[in-house]
Amino acid sequence: MDSGIRIGRILGIPIHLHPSWFLVFLLVVLQLWRQLVAEYPAVEPAWRIGIALVTSGLLFGSILMHELGHSVVALRHGVAVRSITLFIFGGLAFMEREPDNPRAELEIALAGPAVNFCLFAVFGGLAGLFGPGEPGMAVFQWLAALNLAVALFNLLPGFPLDGGRVLRAILWARGRQPAQATRYAARIGQLIAYTLVALGVIVVFTDVVSGIWLALIGGFILTASVAHRRQATFEISLRGLVARDVMTDRVPMVDASLSVARFAREQLLRGDRWAMVLAGGEPRGLISRTDVKRLAPELWESTRVVEIATPIAEVVMATPDLPVAEVMRLLTERPANQIPIVEGARMLGVVTLQNLLQAIETRCPEPLRPDATAPAPEGRVL
Repeated sequence: MDSGIRIGRILGIPIHLHPSWFLVFLLVVLQLWRQLVAEYPAVEPAWRIGIALVTSGLLFGSILMHELGHSVVALRHGVAVRSITLFIFGGLAFMEREPDNPRAELEIALAGPAVNFCLFAVFGGLAGLFGPGEPGMAVFQWLAALNLAVALFNLLPGFPLDGGRVLRAILWARGRQPAQATRYAARIGQLIAYTLVALGVIVVFTDVVSGIWLALIGGFILTASVAHRRQATFEISLRGLVARDVMTDRVPMVDASLSVARFAREQLLRGDRWAMVLAGGEPRGLISRTDVKRLAPELWESTRVVEIATPIAEVVMATPDLPVAEVMRLLTERPANQIPIVEGARMLGVVTLQNLLQAIETRCPEPLRPDATAPAPEGRVL
């Protein structure tokens, strides 16, 4: 979800607009235009479109401020923020990991709604600067009401909404295990999602657009709840593990002068999907089955493995004391299926995706689906 058009950086955090954002922005502008036409027919068309565009911009600016509220507090607690993305259902701040303690979780969760409560007061005050019946009063009252609604909705006590994270922090602080608190808050989040879907089905008979919108929001929260619960449970379960704990010390190695054909016969057919390429005992690169498949078969005999291997300077590596969660992130964010583990100039072993899945299956309190892969980085729902 952090894909999309990058529009800049705030506090060093990349800001993206997901393609779905343009659709909802257009719908909000059209809805405001229709309201202005109906309620203020005397206003010039150019002014109406200008008011609609500025008001829509302020609305989405409020959503961005909500996510920045989470992000600023997260950074203060040492939790890196990878990006913020605005999309059809609001915004997502992608955080690199879960908070380390319940206080940090509580403060990060409350920061977003706190921003909306402040904006509610600001827009309410601006509305008071206009007289009754003036478009300015209506616009700022609308923005104030929306910010209040966003704050209250996000404080519903279901994961992954901010209120669900508050609940998880409280349960965590009162002695519940973090994974257990996450599952409890996620169940409430799923109940909220099912309620929204049911309300959508009921409302659709009187207001089609509102009914469909409610159902879509409920469906999104349900999907996000399951995904975020799994991601949080994985990360919490793997706390304390480092690369040394899950790596295998068997590192396939081949000489740089070996032909690709011989590598395919002797290594790939034996079950090795990759190997370090050595020249004079020093690592020069990493060759994988993918590299071999990219080369035309008629060139295998005449091509040396070092010619198609990823140069050693471009190989993603890790130290033995790197937390497993960080190793998992390297595997999911980089085009690699294995991370060599090095200490100084010495290669100790390698961590593969299979190593990580085995660690998750061993320590994770919930079953791992056969098709499950490493979880995505943390995202916080508007």
